[in-house]
This record gives sequence, structure tokens and C-alpha cells, in this order.
Amino acid sequence: MTEKKMKTESVSFDEKPSDIKALISSSIIITGDISGKEDIIINGSVEGTIDFREHNVLIGQSGRVNANVIAKTIHVDGEVKGELRANEQVTINPSGRLIGDIRAPRVVLSDGCQFKGSVDMEDKSALPSGEIRGGRLPLKSNRPYKEVPNTPTRKP
Repeated sequence: MTEKKMKTESVSFDEKPSDIKALISSSIIITGDISGKEDIIINGSVEGTIDFREHNVLIGQSGRVNANVIAKTIHVDGEVKGELRANEQVTINPSGRLIGDIRAPRVVLSDGCQFKGSVDMEDKSALPSGEIRGGRLPLKSNRPYKEVPNTPTRKP
């Protein structure tokens, strides 16, 4: 009998947590929710929810995501169908394609990217105690607000 020897590589645990990045390679398909406490690079397929609130998410050129993504920053080089929510910034690079809404204080849509959806750039941290505004925006002047009645338009 022959004995197979396995070569092991030493792993250094001296790295800072911010230097560690998880990788979903192009041959991996995930159906379900994923979350973590490190940056992640997605080159495979993910369907579900991606929750990395305090970390960065990069969807590579071969990445195919059908999920809502929540992260500190989100960079899209591949394809995404779903809502992107970032605490800091969302960037859609020229090779990126997004069908869905973006909610982030800063949004970069690079020349050549494809985007279909809406953008909400309201900074939620500026609102007291996380209050979300709804309805009509407050008036910027001191003039009283007066409803304008619907008036029929005249045809010439």
C-alpha cells in the first residue's frame, strides 16, 4: 500500500479582521441567506439575502445575485436583481447591471453601467432617533402652506 502525504499550508492568524475577505467563487451556487462579519467577494450565484451590515460586498464580473443586499459599501461588477442598501456607498461599475432599488447616502453610477430602478439618497443618520420621513417634505420658507384646488384646463 502506498501512503499519500498531504501538504499543509500554514495560515497566519495575525491578520486584522478587516484584512480578511470571504470569497464565493464562480462555481459556487448558494440558495438562502448569508451574513458575516468580514468583507465578501461574490463571483458565484446567490439567491436569498446578503447581510454584511458593517462590511463591504463586491459582486464580481461573474457574480449573479438575485437577492437583497445590505452592507457598508456595495460594488457591483456583475448582475444583481434586488434592493441594495448601503450605510456608506453603492457603486455600479461599467460592467455592472442592477435591476432594483438603491438606498444609500452616496451612489456612483459609472458610465456604461445598466440600471433600472429608483435611488433614495436620504441620509438616515441625519434624522433624529432613526425617524423616517413620510409624506410631504417640510417647507423651506416661513410662508403658510395653502392647498391649490384642482382647476380644469381650458381647451383653445
